[in-house]
Order: sequence, then C-alpha cells, then structure tokens
Amino acid sequence: MNSVSELFSGADMTLAAVLSHLVFVLGIFILSAMLTWAMIRFNISDVPNDRSSHVRPTPKSGGVAIAAAFFAGLAGLYMLSGTARLPGAQFVMFLATSGIMFAAALIDDLVGLRALVKFSMQFICALLFSLFVAHIDALAFPMIGNVAFGVFGHVITVLWIIFFMNAFNFMDGINGLAGGGALIASVFLAGIAFFSGAHFVYLTALCLFGAVLGFFVFNFPNGRIFMGDTGSQITGFVMSGLAVIAARADIGQVSIMVVPALFACFLFDVLVTLCYRFARGQNLGQAHREHLYQISNRLGFSHKRVSLIYFGLFIMNGIFGALIQNAEPAARLPLLLGGILLHAPLAIMVYGAGLRSGVADLTGPVKIKAQIKTRT
Repeated sequence: MNSVSELFSGADMTLAAVLSHLVFVLGIFILSAMLTWAMIRFNISDVPNDRSSHVRPTPKSGGVAIAAAFFAGLAGLYMLSGTARLPGAQFVMFLATSGIMFAAALIDDLVGLRALVKFSMQFICALLFSLFVAHIDALAFPMIGNVAFGVFGHVITVLWIIFFMNAFNFMDGINGLAGGGALIASVFLAGIAFFSGAHFVYLTALCLFGAVLGFFVFNFPNGRIFMGDTGSQITGFVMSGLAVIAARADIGQVSIMVVPALFACFLFDVLVTLCYRFARGQNLGQAHREHLYQISNRLGFSHKRVSLIYFGLFIMNGIFGALIQNAEPAARLPLLLGGILLHAPLAIMVYGAGLRSGVADLTGPVKIKAQIKTRT
C-alpha cells in the first residue's frame, strides 16, 4: 500500500492499515476531548430536579463534542476510505439524517422541545434513513426460514430506530453508564465487522468510539459534563442505523441481531421497567427514576459502582454478540431473546432489594428513602 487512501480502502486489512486506523481514532479522540473541555467552559447547565441523579447544575453539552468529532471522522472516512464506504447517495443521506437528528437534539438541550416535536423529528430521520440508506427487508425465523417483509420492512426499520434511540436516552442517567456502554459496544461491533468484512461499519464504529471516548474521560467517574439529549440521540441514531447498514448495505454482512445483542443489558432494563410501570398503572411516557440502574443508585450504590456492573454486562453482551454473528441465521433471533432474558437475575436482585428497603413499590409511587450518590 503506497497511499493513505489505500490504507483506508478496506480491500486489504494489513497491519499497516489497522495501525493507520488506530492513529485516525486517536485524532478523533483528541478532537472530541478538546471540544468537551471547551463545552465544560461554555456550560449549558443541566439543573437538577426530582427525577435527576445529580444534585448540582452540570454542563450537559458533551454531546456537541461527540457529534462534532464523529462528523469530522465521517468526513475523513469519506475522503480517505476508497471502497470502504457506502455509495455516495447512501453516505450523504446517512450523514444528513444524523445531522438533522443532532440539530433537533441540540435545540432540545438549549431551549427544550415538546415531546411531540421530538418524536416527529425522530420519525422523520428514521423514515428518511429507511427510504434512502437501508432498511430491514427480511429476517430468518426458526422452522419458518427467511421471511421477506416487503414495504412493511420500512415500518420495522423506523420502529427499531425510534425505540433504540429512546432506550439509549433512557439509560443516560448516571455518570459513565451510556458513554461507557457505547464505548464497549463500539469496540465489539468494530471487531465483529472487521472479521466479517463489513469495512464501513468497522471504520464508522471506530469513529464513534473515538468521539465518545473524548467525552467519556470527562464524564466518568466524576461527572464533570453530561452528554445531554444531543449526545444520547446522535449515539443512539448512529448505533441503530449501523445495525441496519451492517446487515443490508455494507460489503460484508453483520447480522441485524448483533447490535441489539451488544446492548442487551440496556434493552432488558428498558423493557422490564416498562412492564414494571405498566403493572402499576403508570403513564409509560412520563419521566421517572425507576430503571434498574436508578433503583440501584437509590439503594446506595454509587454511580461508579453501578456503571462498572453494567460495563461487565456489556462485555458479556459483546461476547454474546460475536456468538450470534457466527450462529446459523435461523438461530440468531432465539439466541438474542434468550440473551436478553439472561439478565432477569439482575431484575430479581434489584427489585427484591428495592422492595425490602422501600425504594421500590409494586402498588404505588416509588418511595425515595436512600440518599442519592453522585460521587464515587
């Protein structure tokens, strides 16, 4: 390989190419860290309320640094990557929909948007992505085989992206949890994509890793800055989009089940919390502090300890995602569902401790008895 473009082409992943990719990620990390440092001083504050897990106003503009560094990485990827990128129109629409989502989330962080407006922007971006970038057109089911969805595949894609974006946002509530989870998932996705020949997903996951890492070093463990909706929305959109691109639009193919498997602990937390609130007759769309990680925090576990527990789960999920990628197509969906349900002991332990202490209640509003811990 004689040129920088060849090192990023993905045609021949030599040691020199991989080293060049790591240098590229280092550059994105440095840019993200510098921007995060600037955002701390710019200070768009998140003022605590009764649903917050912090007790003092804290900058929430870390997502600006994540998005800016990620977009810079994508621009570099487009100029240098050669064959390891989406076709021009698809790449532009992926960049455009991500940019629109970033702009809407930034406005929300700055001035606040009504829930209907936020949902409408999510819907528009997800629909544009499905129509012009990639969509889920078929899935393999046990004993049935491959089922084509036709036009309904666009509906499934839109629902998947909106659900994942909001699930990721729900889990961004304590220092390091969302950022650390995204870092671990990005590493595993990059590795799985690398060995599957999905060069665009591999390089884009590395871009996301570098962008989130520059923020993470300021967010964990002491929470000097939060990613805000800007960070959680752009990270959630990119990750959910990469799941579809990996399965339908890249040169190599990564199962659509891999990204959900990588985030199985987040998806389980969100789903079990929705069931918990539904059983109590509560408004599922209302903000709350009843996720498993939030109950754990109110039980006296520090942000650092809760996040480290989830990091361990993410590593387990990453190994599980690799196993799913290597499984037969028809076995992947049952494996994913089984992997999500494997987190049930966590719910049993947390709810059990919460019920015994009065922090959780199956019949009425949550009783907050434990002191919130925002420091490690």
